[in-house]
Amino acid sequence: MIKPKIVLSRCFLEPTRYDGSRIFDEFVEKIKNYVDYIDVCPEVDIGLGIPRKNLIIVRENDKKRLIQQETGKDFTELILSYSYETIEKLNNIDGFILKAKSPSCGVGSAKIYKDNKITGKTNGFFAEIVKLKFPYLPVEDEDRLRNKERREHFLTRIFSFAEFREIYEKQKISSLVDFHTKYKYLLLTYNQKILKELGKIVADGKMSTSEKFQKYKELFYKAFLKRVSSQRDINKLQKYLKPYPEELEIK
Repeated sequence: MIKPKIVLSRCFLEPTRYDGSRIFDEFVEKIKNYVDYIDVCPEVDIGLGIPRKNLIIVRENDKKRLIQQETGKDFTELILSYSYETIEKLNNIDGFILKAKSPSCGVGSAKIYKDNKITGKTNGFFAEIVKLKFPYLPVEDEDRLRNKERREHFLTRIFSFAEFREIYEKQKISSLVDFHTKYKYLLLTYNQKILKELGKIVADGKMSTSEKFQKYKELFYKAFLKRVSSQRDINKLQKYLKPYPEELEIK
């Protein structure tokens, strides 16, 4: 089985949290053995130490700022510059698991302050740019992945995308035909309309190989954004739905 390539918050691997701790998560511990990963810690990578004074997201004039609460220092431009530069260098990535509630990495779970009061939750700075740059890739944090359906959806996507990456690099029509045949039942449970469009691309005899692969890639990734089929269809096709190892399932 082909290993997905994901980006992982470094605090799941090393004690890099603001308080000098390391995060232990059962699912992350399991998945590390089945993926290749690139680790990031935006706060450490921009030069902040371990441990370090706490950072918060503050809304000022409808803009978000990354502020060190105790010192009042503003790290917004630094974290933005780091995020854009780091993300620009990422290639062949299948997904992200980032740290929940972090002002840099939280996925919709970072607290946002205004006038010294918590007013809601938002994406961390790094997570927000990731979601903008990779709109069709799964971006999750460990808290969100405790939901069984979301976790299975994440696994389905990263392993499917990894397998497609391999045939995309080789650009062989026979491999695309085999891939489409293998994945058509899984695609049927996600988006039947896109499945039909993918079938037309595979069958098109006039399209060049490179164009065919590029168009297939765009639709294939889009198909997995969310499941639109009925639960009845999903139950009927259950045996086709797991392109990932059973060992990664957490009951």
